[in-house]
Amino acid sequence: MHGRRLHGGQRARARAALRAHGGQAARPRHGARPRPSLLERRGRRRVTRLSILHDADGVVVVDKPPGLEATGRTPDDPGGVQHHLATQLRRPVWAVHQLDRDTSGVLIFVRKRSLVARWQEALARGDKRYVALVHGREGHGSEAFEPRTIDAPLAYDRGARRWVVREGGKPARSTVEVVSVGADAMRVHVTLHTGRTHQARVHLAHVGHPLIGERRYRTPPCELHPRHALHAARVAALGAVFEAPLPEDLRALARRLGLDEG
Repeated sequence: MHGRRLHGGQRARARAALRAHGGQAARPRHGARPRPSLLERRGRRRVTRLSILHDADGVVVVDKPPGLEATGRTPDDPGGVQHHLATQLRRPVWAVHQLDRDTSGVLIFVRKRSLVARWQEALARGDKRYVALVHGREGHGSEAFEPRTIDAPLAYDRGARRWVVREGGKPARSTVEVVSVGADAMRVHVTLHTGRTHQARVHLAHVGHPLIGERRYRTPPCELHPRHALHAARVAALGAVFEAPLPEDLRALARRLGLDEG
């Protein structure tokens, strides 16, 4: 290098540097942009185009597809809807609430962090309705279609690594209304009056009607569908109502089960 003799250790380091850079010594260029991280490169290759239901007044509502978390481990995590929506809009967004990875439907984001608390408070008092396809039948005749309220507190069982109904747990209340009955399955609407993690899934299993496709809260796990059959169909808060139609995979499942698709 420039006529200077290298000693043994220097030569070894130089050879290692050449091998690492394809035989060419690395020389930083003035003003060169740093290489994107592996996460950024993956994100560029796997951007999911989202269906936007509403985009006004700083609020963006999407029809969340199954298979993605609402938010990933970081805002740039391609496993989260947040990353894909921010990429699509070309600006950051913040999630107001969460949906499970395999739950589809209405998911609300805001364009300003300052709006998060306001919308979270509104959702705690708002109307959240889910469509669920569940195992079993409820009652006979017209009695089967009477709304039923489930008031059962939830607590996290660290040993089982799941939420359970337990006295002394966090208050949790849901109303379930049967809208269609098949041979051994039902289509129900679940209205959440509280917003506990996995609330609809745990409450439905607790009353003997776990979700079709439920693997965590049913023994044995249900393999009738690749994901649990739960869809966030309607959210109403702050005078706004957001609705997402039942996705095709659940419509097809309903047909197979002899249920009204809705």
